[in-house]
Amino acid sequence: MTRQFNQQIHCPNCNTWITHETSFGRWIRNNAELDSQKGYCVTDQDYWIHQFKTFRGKDFQLIMMVEIKTMGAPLSMAQKDTLHMINQITRNRKQTPTKDLQYQAGVCPVSKVYSLASGKKVYLRVYGVHVLTFSGLGPDDSEWMKWDLSEIDKAELTQILRFDLDPDTLNAIDLRYHHKRKIDEQPTLFSIPE
Repeated sequence: MTRQFNQQIHCPNCNTWITHETSFGRWIRNNAELDSQKGYCVTDQDYWIHQFKTFRGKDFQLIMMVEIKTMGAPLSMAQKDTLHMINQITRNRKQTPTKDLQYQAGVCPVSKVYSLASGKKVYLRVYGVHVLTFSGLGPDDSEWMKWDLSEIDKAELTQILRFDLDPDTLNAIDLRYHHKRKIDEQPTLFSIPE
């Protein structure tokens, strides 16, 4: 059976709680043909965090999806299963003999995708799906917050969302080239644009 919608928001002006559901969400929930008993899981996407400019400029970009859970609510099994599948197909970090990335490496290669804003193809590293759980409604009213399974504070959350901390390991992010460039790829003192 499709779960009852229980997401609410607090109105600070009138001090009441109101249901936070779109008309489309209500329509899906009330559509008998889309009931979970018929094998459907419908979940929204909370936030895509996209860093379109790194120390390499706009040619190398970072992106991840963040699922928000408030009031300490856990993921339902259906949502956990769906998000876990999305996580696996979107990640494109590479596992190597010297780098163990269990549950961090995905099946996709580092993507070179066309950016409408840049008007050219750019490299995109995809960090998959992460779950941010608040004990309250957000960072300001929560006694605790968790990034995936690790308890974090507001400063760490900001660093994660800025990609200063690696969203998988919570260590300082490392975006350096780890392989020597070929001789013909070395920059020259007076590089000539193509």
